[in-house]
Amino acid sequence: MRQALAAQGRAHLEDIYGWKAGGTLELVPVRYEDVVPDVEGNRATVVAVRDAEGKAVWRDQSATVSYIGREQFHMKPCKIALWCAEGDQFARLRAVLRTLFRRLDGVRGGEPASVLALAADDYRDGATDRAALENRLRRELASPLPDLRVRGWQIRVERDVAEVGEDYDIAEPGGDVRHRRARYRLERRGERWVFTSGL
Repeated sequence: MRQALAAQGRAHLEDIYGWKAGGTLELVPVRYEDVVPDVEGNRATVVAVRDAEGKAVWRDQSATVSYIGREQFHMKPCKIALWCAEGDQFARLRAVLRTLFRRLDGVRGGEPASVLALAADDYRDGATDRAALENRLRRELASPLPDLRVRGWQIRVERDVAEVGEDYDIAEPGGDVRHRRARYRLERRGERWVFTSGL
């Protein structure tokens, strides 16, 4: 099992944007650490830390992605690699990315309600609670920001908590570009990932 994973140094993920709207993520290299397999018959449940770097492409945008996270996934015997993943090996990364895409869409489209819907009920960032966040979003997103483009995400997931660094650019009316950095904290609540700070 560990030998099979060591030979799988790359990954290609489809439909990362969600809702069958496309987007791809190419990860090279992919490294596996702390591999713990549980084999039952012709199926294995594996828990491992994934360390990967790559590039996400969706719609008219692209961004670098670096990721480290503990994932649980399934594998089955196959002829070429001995053991092959069943397709759920980056479930947490996919879910966090889709939440980041929804936030980016809301900001670029000037939709404060869409961004607020991604915030946890107990959202807090310093002195900013969810009510203060709503007021700020209504002010800042009074008009769309289509010239905001993400250059890269650095994502770390441990259990049900994700820490995300985001590098992005905002084009100014005069043609200058401002480089910015944001830090987000997300948590999985039920089936959803929500922002608990950083918005």
